[in-house]
Amino acid sequence: MNIFDYALVVAGLLSLFGFMLARAGYAGVNQEIKGTPTVNIEVFITGLKTKDLNLFKVGDTSAFTIRNQPVQPPMKIVKVEHQPKQVAFLSADGKKAVAFPDPANAMAHDFNVTVEAQADQTADGYVIRGNKIKLGNQVELEGFKYRVQGVVVDINSVH
Repeated sequence: MNIFDYALVVAGLLSLFGFMLARAGYAGVNQEIKGTPTVNIEVFITGLKTKDLNLFKVGDTSAFTIRNQPVQPPMKIVKVEHQPKQVAFLSADGKKAVAFPDPANAMAHDFNVTVEAQADQTADGYVIRGNKIKLGNQVELEGFKYRVQGVVVDINSVH
């Protein structure tokens, strides 16, 4: 026996081990889908420097990328909120923080963009076209005039 024969035996044993894990329910490939609800995914985009506050429009579609994997088809924007980028200062009495628009970045804005998509619901959460979507995921929205990164801050099933 040479090195290639040993490699073939090891690969076979690893495949058998993986198959046994999958059959026992530990591999995550055999999760039961409990339904395919429509979900709203809220994405927080901080400090976007733009003059166009109508960059994201309700009813438009936006390409959505999770972990460098584009999700097809593009998702529909269902809600948009924005506010100027804020900074915190201590109040005059020094007991609480007060938020004011950032004077150093007058063009910077924070956006909450909510998109709608079909998702598979499993015991472990929502899966969109093979990608788990959870709070804290870094995602990317892309449209005709923008390509921005944000963080998932909320996921709700639409009833």
